[in-house]
Formats: sequence, C-alpha cells, structure tokens
Amino acid sequence: MHLDRNIRSVGEIFAKPKIDLPESAGVYAFWWIGAKQKLLSSNRHIVLKGPGERPVDVTYEDWWPRDLRYPCLYVGKSTNIKKRFSLHIKRKSPGRLHVPLEGNAKAKPATTSCQLRFGIEHVFPFEGNPLAVIFKEVGFSFNTDFPDNAIAERFFEEDRLVGVWRPWFNIDSER
Repeated sequence: MHLDRNIRSVGEIFAKPKIDLPESAGVYAFWWIGAKQKLLSSNRHIVLKGPGERPVDVTYEDWWPRDLRYPCLYVGKSTNIKKRFSLHIKRKSPGRLHVPLEGNAKAKPATTSCQLRFGIEHVFPFEGNPLAVIFKEVGFSFNTDFPDNAIAERFFEEDRLVGVWRPWFNIDSER
C-alpha cells in the first residue's frame, strides 16, 4: 500500500463521474503526496481532550519511517472502501466544514467519519478551499486482499499499520 504504484491522488480518483474504487472490505491509507515542506510548515499543534477532560498538547512530528516515500496521514478499515473514502472527503461540501478553535483546541468534527478532511482543515487553518488541497496533495491507497468476512484480520492490519506508519490524524487521547 505504501509503494508509488499503489498510491493515487484523490483528484485522480474523482476525475471520472464515478469514484474509481472497489466496494469491498479492506484497509486504506491517505498520504501527503505534496511537498513535504508545505506539510512541515503547517499548523502541527492540536490540543485534545484527555482523561477527565484535561487538555493534552500534541504536536504532529515528522515521524514517518524512512522507508516510506510519503508521510501517512490516516489509516483506516472499512467494509466498503468506496463509501468510506467518500465520507472522509465530503466532496459535495465546499469550503470549510470545521472552524479553527482558539488555542489549537480540537474542533468537533462535522461527522465521526471525516477524519482526513478534519485533519487537513486543522493543519491548514487559513485555507479557504481545503478540497483543492486534498485533491492535489493527498493520495490514497488500499488493500482488499482479505478472506471473506475477515473482520479480525482487517482490525489487526489497521492497528499494525498505525503503529508502523504513525499517521498524523490517527492520534486521539486516551479516554
């Protein structure tokens, strides 16, 4: 999933009238395929709610493994890759869905399934057209090579990839 031949830009996936992705179960990843310097000069600080509602300061570091060509932004699993991809992007919602909060506090996401869109809007708080950034600078890959109804395998693969690739937007505080 992390090789160039597997990663397509979000804009390329949306280039045709129909989304060119399978409706199968699998594991997927979003990647920053734009200039690394643009990502590293973004707002890499977020304040999450921790145990007892206490604030937890987090900084997105440049911690992606050296064997990855691109930094990983988010890893997930789904029973329908095509539908889940669309929920992350929310293409029919132009402009910003999330208003930046004072002190880098984490805003409440528009939905629980748009982590990629939320993350891009947080790290680029002054970007008026986050969809343009996503279409141009974010890539997507997936793996659907799992046996039928392999719920546990997908769960463990997602967990393994989060640990190995250290995606920025998979961070949440312990509850």
